Amino acid sequence: MKVDEEDRRLGVIRGLLAKAEATEFPDEAEAFFAKASELIARYAVDEAMIWAGASASGRQAPEELRLEIHAPYIVQKSVLVGSVARAHGCQTVRLGGPSGRASETVCVIGFPTDLRWVETLVTSLLVQLTSAMLTNCPTGLTASSSAGWRRSFIMGFASEVSDRLEADRRDAVHDAESSEATNADAPMSAAVVLASRADEVHDDFRRRFPNVRSSWASAGRSREGEKAGRAAGRDASLTRERIGGRRSLGSG
Repeated sequence: MKVDEEDRRLGVIRGLLAKAEATEFPDEAEAFFAKASELIARYAVDEAMIWAGASASGRQAPEELRLEIHAPYIVQKSVLVGSVARAHGCQTVRLGGPSGRASETVCVIGFPTDLRWVETLVTSLLVQLTSAMLTNCPTGLTASSSAGWRRSFIMGFASEVSDRLEADRRDAVHDAESSEATNADAPMSAAVVLASRADEVHDDFRRRFPNVRSSWASAGRSREGEKAGRAAGRDASLTRERIGGRRSLGSG
């Protein structure tokens, strides 16, 4: 994709998000966000199809993005990062560190165009998560109950955001394949292209991290916390952030 076209698309997204931020009406903000999310999914599929049509020597290869996640609730925030990454065909691994650490690095492996959207979304969503969590946490809880509520809130938020992003991606694939049905020059279906990219990302991930193992994240025990987190995830909209570079995220 040409640089000017990429800049134009980025400008459209930023314009929608600016409107979402500026309005005082939640329904209007949600409409702007929904359109921005829809376009991000569509652009991601478009970029994947361009990749499929390029020669093997001219194709982008998977790269690595490192995001720094701050305490508290590092494990749960990392689940949010993983959910956003997975919705964009990327894979993540927590690099770990000593117990009681103030921050942790999460490594995201994916194609550069997908990493751009992951970083943009994660940066914004962690800011929104912190704000919504502090606003909605009930008063009068013990320290232990408050911590459990917040863990449940983050996991509910991550689950809802993941559902939204994956639904937008499915719709974008469906639209692309409907268009391909009338285009004999399409190299292959969007679903096949995305599966091929996912295989390349997986192979690159295993090459970089051959000994990775699964970890467990506490979801807390607060049904009300999870419910509030899901509601906040449904209402989430994005903020404008600079694209590129390493970030320090989620200090709330």
